[in-house]
Amino acid sequence: MTNKIAILVDSCCDLPEEYLKKDGIYELPMQINYKEKSYLDRVNITSKQVYDNLEQEIPKTSLPTGDSIQRTLDEAYAAGYNKIISISISSNLSGTYNFLNTFLEQDDRFTYHAFDTKQVAIGAGLIAVAAKDLVDTEDNFEQIVKQVEKICANTVTYFCIPTLTYLRAGGRIGLVSSVVGGMLKLAPVITCNEEGIYTSIAKARGMKKGQKIMREKIQEFIGDHKDYLIGVSHGNDEKVGGNLLAKLEENGIHGKKEFFGIVGPALGVHTGPGLVGVATCLL
Repeated sequence: MTNKIAILVDSCCDLPEEYLKKDGIYELPMQINYKEKSYLDRVNITSKQVYDNLEQEIPKTSLPTGDSIQRTLDEAYAAGYNKIISISISSNLSGTYNFLNTFLEQDDRFTYHAFDTKQVAIGAGLIAVAAKDLVDTEDNFEQIVKQVEKICANTVTYFCIPTLTYLRAGGRIGLVSSVVGGMLKLAPVITCNEEGIYTSIAKARGMKKGQKIMREKIQEFIGDHKDYLIGVSHGNDEKVGGNLLAKLEENGIHGKKEFFGIVGPALGVHTGPGLVGVATCLL
């Protein structure tokens, strides 16, 4: 049978909108649970709606439902896909990777490879972008898997936030609290460590300084590499996010592809307004 490879992502990967529209991309929505009602991430609730309501209520998030996973797999099979590359945010930040893996293991209709990216948000999204680009140009499933493994190991995500309130409320504080907990007027610059756990790499005196630190870190990570992707995300502040992207370009950081957008609803719950983030993956 000819390889027909689908890309499966969870919605916390913040896959860029233009890729969500591509054939063979399937997104599993996280659940966003308010006291009175539950929503599906990016299906029947938007990022702006989440941000606008945070002062009234900080909702809880939970994994995609088993029914939604099964429906998605059935849909992919009906569309003729016989292989799956599954991309999930860090298993140390969400149980989605392990939950989804149980469905894939039990479904003998597909050959699959599931990636625990150890990243979050646009960092995981860039890995999915790279995987989709490979699928569109390469037919050898095993070779694609090897290349995606290499890309996962060469991806980094940084974000700077004005408050730790929302990370604390969602229980996603990771290793950050020991570094910046209780300190005032500091904007922590956060990344995922090798285990995929949030950790602070700097205590910036304000968001502008935090952006400068992220630019320097990204530039250092890229080094002399010419073939890479760049993504910038913002927490309901398009102007600030746009400024970061412009500064990256001014400093000679021009990705093979560049993406820009608002943080998705589920991640917005945990990081709150004002976030600015940047990720890159070396191809």
